[in-house]
Amino acid sequence: MPTTNSRLYRLDREVTRGQLVADLAAIPGRLRALLGGRTSAALERRSADGEWTAIENCRHIRDVVQVYGMRFKWMILQDDPFLPDYDENRWAAASPDGAADIGSMLDEIAAYRGETVRLLRSLAPDGWQRTGRHEVLGAVELDAYVRHELAHEEGHLAQLARSLE
Repeated sequence: MPTTNSRLYRLDREVTRGQLVADLAAIPGRLRALLGGRTSAALERRSADGEWTAIENCRHIRDVVQVYGMRFKWMILQDDPFLPDYDENRWAAASPDGAADIGSMLDEIAAYRGETVRLLRSLAPDGWQRTGRHEVLGAVELDAYVRHELAHEEGHLAQLARSLE
């Protein structure tokens, strides 16, 4: 089984595993800083290029924090588990959460991420080589998959910042 997957997102910098987990842990605070004090109109405004609104981005980040957190947990606690895909666009569009729910959504993100960070921090070095079989991506190794998730979320944070300009 390959240890890397060419379809995974890549970070634009080298990070140690400790920094990787710290950067993941910082995402909820970065989100709060971006979204704090924003009006409902700002959170729901669609950018000219048609990217997701800030609230849709926040819904998506909440979803990926939950989904990827569970995938990481399965990879750590099971042997080479199947990792199901989900329709991220449908989830982001169908969520009933609106601008008035932003505080609760940020609290959910922080809680789910906290659980994932605790689990990742407890891993022995060889635990980072655990694998899973993603429905779309195929074979993934935990280390590369966690790095993929951080790159994914950082991309959405940049998209979120653009939507709020």
